[in-house]
Amino acid sequence: MTREATVLAGLENATDMTVAFARYWLSMPTADLIPSRRDFAPERIPGLLANLVIHELVSPEHLKLRLVGTSVVADYGQEITGRNYLDFVEAARRPKASRAIFLICEQPSAMLVQLRSISEGGKLLTRESVAFPMRDEEGRARLVYFCSSPPVERTAYQEDRDALAIMKVLDRRYIDIGGGIPEFTD
Repeated sequence: MTREATVLAGLENATDMTVAFARYWLSMPTADLIPSRRDFAPERIPGLLANLVIHELVSPEHLKLRLVGTSVVADYGQEITGRNYLDFVEAARRPKASRAIFLICEQPSAMLVQLRSISEGGKLLTRESVAFPMRDEEGRARLVYFCSSPPVERTAYQEDRDALAIMKVLDRRYIDIGGGIPEFTD
């Protein structure tokens, strides 16, 4: 089975947006299975840009949200670019959440995850996200590009949103991009 076929098989039943982002990521040139940020051409995926989130793996305690697309910002009710992703994870789960994302770059793999976000007012937002590793300007694998599909569950209307408080993982699955499947248990 080809690399593309393996990745796409791992995305069976995923949203069209998830598959479109995976196809774009697979089209990029790679070094040791991981493309470089300099080869990322946002103009090739204009319909997905508003749904992208780029995490920079600064340290296990700091996963900086380098870029957060406008649709994601609107859904979360606040600008979160520049913030630490772990600030939105329950304190007891932060080490596991960090490890799950670091594994994407350490053992090159993709991750398909179902996330439930809970606002400060208790409203729910459920969405699918796919994550792929990316190299930074120095060639280090320390960026993770997420593409989040529009919400599939929402307990509030657009005008009734409030700020994101916590994100929870409902389901997580790693996808082999050529480096195997990391061992990880939620």
